[in-house]
Amino acid sequence: MSEASAAAPEAGVAAAPGRPYRVESMVFVGLLIALAVSVLLTAGAIPEPASAAGLGPRVIPYAVGGLMLAASVAVFVGQLRGRFGEPDGGEDIDLESSTSWVTTAIVVLAFVSLIITIPALGWPLAVTILFAGAAIPLGAKRWWVAVLVGFGLGVATWFAFGQLLGLSLPATGYLTSWIGI
Repeated sequence: MSEASAAAPEAGVAAAPGRPYRVESMVFVGLLIALAVSVLLTAGAIPEPASAAGLGPRVIPYAVGGLMLAASVAVFVGQLRGRFGEPDGGEDIDLESSTSWVTTAIVVLAFVSLIITIPALGWPLAVTILFAGAAIPLGAKRWWVAVLVGFGLGVATWFAFGQLLGLSLPATGYLTSWIGI
């Protein structure tokens, strides 16, 4: 193997010309490492009930912080070895078109609707409205698939958080209990 090929970066990875490290990239990854450590430290301060029969409220923050720390350290080590990703050439969007403010407003309203729909309809139906209300204006092919996926996500997250983690998400709201659902 020649010296030139040994010093060449791996395929698909570009080193910065003229400098072995990209300071701005390394600072950003350093901030991600600090954030991950902060998540792990503050997760330990989450009060956990003595009678927690399930996984408890610390599991998800520990998992997210641990995965974030592992990924950030791996990227930082790669950067120390001179491996940097290629800059994006651009996204697959039409830069000449303007923002669809109607679509943006509908998606924002879908998120804001949670304020009303969670207490009124319960978690699964509120998530159904949120998901369908965001997916349909963003280009979902079939509206009924968006509704079914939203309902499935609502039930799955209600079960995961309510039953497995022991957190309280309302299955029904005052409207659904009033009409007998």
